[in-house]
Amino acid sequence: MAGTPNPVLHESRSWYIYYMSSVAVVKYSNRDSLSPFDAAVYTRMLTSAFCLFTGAKDVVEAIHRVVRGNTVGIKTNCVTRKVNSTPVSLVDALARLLVKAGYLDNDLVVWDRTSRELSAAGFSLNASMKGVRCTGTDANGIGYSNSFFTSGSVNSLISRILTDLVDSNINVPVLKDHSVAGMSAGLKNMYGAINNPNKYHADNCNPFCAHVSALEPIRAKNKLTIIDATHVQYQGGPGYVPDYFAQYGGLIISDDPVAADRIGLEILEHLRKTNGQPSLEKAGRPVMYLATAEALGLGTATMSKIDLRVAEVDSDGRTKLAELLS
Repeated sequence: MAGTPNPVLHESRSWYIYYMSSVAVVKYSNRDSLSPFDAAVYTRMLTSAFCLFTGAKDVVEAIHRVVRGNTVGIKTNCVTRKVNSTPVSLVDALARLLVKAGYLDNDLVVWDRTSRELSAAGFSLNASMKGVRCTGTDANGIGYSNSFFTSGSVNSLISRILTDLVDSNINVPVLKDHSVAGMSAGLKNMYGAINNPNKYHADNCNPFCAHVSALEPIRAKNKLTIIDATHVQYQGGPGYVPDYFAQYGGLIISDDPVAADRIGLEILEHLRKTNGQPSLEKAGRPVMYLATAEALGLGTATMSKIDLRVAEVDSDGRTKLAELLS
């Protein structure tokens, strides 16, 4: 967690690093295809990621360390339908691990701004008292908060899924290029929690991305970020353009939303460079909102203050240390 003591969890280190934010990245060893990963692969990756991030030897113990509350939201990103949206298989794997850790499946709420977008991305809507719930903010009986919340230049209503229905939230965005913001990842994904995101796209979404995540219900309940970076739209986003779609094969996990995005930016810029694209700054789309978010105290955007742990997991669930940009 940003601003608190975090142990360095590599086996070769035994001391503590203070005032650093921890981020874990887990890559799948068999990542040669652009085909989506199935739930079994995501289960292995998530198990490794939770344990690497927390230092726990067991995924149940790891989940108990970082997931809080009785009712947990899982915020997706479904704007591009079945391609380049939060994978159903990733959410299914995450939900099963949460149930394994003791959560009731009906106390898990998969959500996004509209039910239509969730359905188009392949999710099965469920408002019943059985099974994992799945619903958009626009569903009957949900909607937005009665009162506006304000942070800096942002004044918005917030989804009642976040304000009223869940105790905490896991943000599960997709890492991608964004034609205005430069990058869409965790902070940008929370535009899907407010009623008026169209108002906040000027100046590369800065300071708006930071101010949206600083809205009190978002800041208070967003406890964990898991960024899907298995396949990355490194140019032409946030939609799907197959000519600029590359495999990275990884998940990013952190309880610091800014640090998670900062590592995502490293990956995105690496993929742009290796595929002949200029940096986002040279392309006129610098990701300025991360520094703004750091200044607001939302987390760490400075690489030297991030304790980064990277591992690779194989088809048998065995892990080994790895490099971020390889």
